[in-house]
Amino acid sequence: MAFQNLNKEITVIELLGGKVLNGSVIELGSDLIVIYDGLNFVYIPIDHIKSLELDADNENNIQQPSERPSFISNVSNKDLTLTNILTRAKGMHVEIFVTINKSLHGVITSVLDDYFVFESPIYKTMFISTQHLKWLIPYIKDQFPYGLSENEFLSLSKIKNPSLINNFISQIDQLKNQLVVLNLGEESSHIGRIKNINGQIIEIQNGKSRSTYLNLNHIKIVHQV
Repeated sequence: MAFQNLNKEITVIELLGGKVLNGSVIELGSDLIVIYDGLNFVYIPIDHIKSLELDADNENNIQQPSERPSFISNVSNKDLTLTNILTRAKGMHVEIFVTINKSLHGVITSVLDDYFVFESPIYKTMFISTQHLKWLIPYIKDQFPYGLSENEFLSLSKIKNPSLINNFISQIDQLKNQLVVLNLGEESSHIGRIKNINGQIIEIQNGKSRSTYLNLNHIKIVHQV
């Protein structure tokens, strides 16, 4: 791996889409890099890294962490993979970043072949394509999003056990004729009723019953209204 000699180095990482992260490299896995940004341990899929540079000046004065990250490799970095981390994060409160400008806060409840289920106090049950996950930050123990207490969080998130299919497209196909929001409503065509799914193409009808056809490869998040 090209990054294998970067442990404890301060780096600047540019992600696809333009987001920039700054932190000390903690650990490297087969498809994942873990950095400490001075406050949080950030788990970043390597597929989303556009460039990585050493930050010799360390202008943000990032120090090495005094505690261990929530998830580390047990034996070697071979078990530090994105799927492994998502599975180990089930039931924990996490922050994730998927779309261009919004972080999501909540709990991962299920991990399937190419997507995972995320329960949010704001958006409720969300189906998220794993390939579009940009980073994950575990909360510290007993910390809840939005300043909520545990009881408030459980009440607002209303965690369900939906019937799940292993494949993302097949799971979305179960939502035919349902009102949904795609990609957190980034575009007006991402809000409406799923009319049909044919291969990689999803047909969405908007409020005026006009259809838009979207490529499912670019659908990152789906949640019902």
